[in-house]
Amino acid sequence: MFELDFAFFNLKNIDKKGLTGKKFFLDRLAPIFFSPRLEKLIDLQEIDSKGCSILLPLSPRNLNIMAPEKQEMMFKKAVAIAESCGLNMMAVDRRLSGFKRKLLELSGGFSPVFGDNFLKALAFVLVRESLSRKNIKKLVIAGVTDYFTDFVEEIAGFGVPVSLQSYNPARSELVAYRLLYEKGQAVSINYLDPKNWDEDDLVLVFGLDAQHLKIAVPGAFCFVFGDFSHLTVPELEESFRKNGLDSQMYSLAPVMEACLLSKAGFLMPDIELDIAQKGEGKKFLILQEIGYKLDLWALFLDKGMRGLYNHKENQERIENRKEV
Repeated sequence: MFELDFAFFNLKNIDKKGLTGKKFFLDRLAPIFFSPRLEKLIDLQEIDSKGCSILLPLSPRNLNIMAPEKQEMMFKKAVAIAESCGLNMMAVDRRLSGFKRKLLELSGGFSPVFGDNFLKALAFVLVRESLSRKNIKKLVIAGVTDYFTDFVEEIAGFGVPVSLQSYNPARSELVAYRLLYEKGQAVSINYLDPKNWDEDDLVLVFGLDAQHLKIAVPGAFCFVFGDFSHLTVPELEESFRKNGLDSQMYSLAPVMEACLLSKAGFLMPDIELDIAQKGEGKKFLILQEIGYKLDLWALFLDKGMRGLYNHKENQERIENRKEV
């Protein structure tokens, strides 16, 4: 057996149709015919990481309609496969985020990785790079992510006013209050309204995909970290394609986080102590540090005038390409 850096637990994109797609048959047939299996090896040469794909040959919709105990059987089988490969963590398709608590309960000392910290680390790097290249007057964070207060506190540390925007801004009142009055950081809350974003704003979108905003973002410098977002990172896109993986965030983020964590022990021997001291909410800062040590973030930065692959203009180019 090869020495592997990670396992990736992923699903099919296509629903089972006909009788096999019905709950009655899925509950009875899936544990026998559609249980997770070790599908193939993954070789991401660009980041010098090797892993394996653990495929659940069902779609998210198929899995969602199954009985909870049958879902649990599937998850236990996936964890067992990863453990048999000598691994203590497993990257998990972000389309399974709704089962995060269940997977955590079943995993014991085994760690499922969903990519949230990678997304925040990437966002942190892109904010830093953007501020060094462009005159940004306001940072907008649309939507939320896990350990939200810790993330916002670090972003506000760049010294640029931060606007927290969502369809229910009242939920962010405690975050804004704490950071404004306890930390002295310029953090405000607003209703999500892309029409008011302008060219001097830098926007980070979490938990929403661009098409779900229902409106074209006019001129803002915008990065979208939704599960179905794409990054135009040629080397990684090609590497994922060669390995039969989608390069959308639901696939890329957990795999990249698992790869970074697998190398952490070599680059940062005291990583467990660092995480304990910083707290789980600041774990993304450790990931961004590992990324710099590996020169990973250079893959996400174009050397052109804009300098940032994931800019809204590139998102639009991807969407146009899909429609052709």
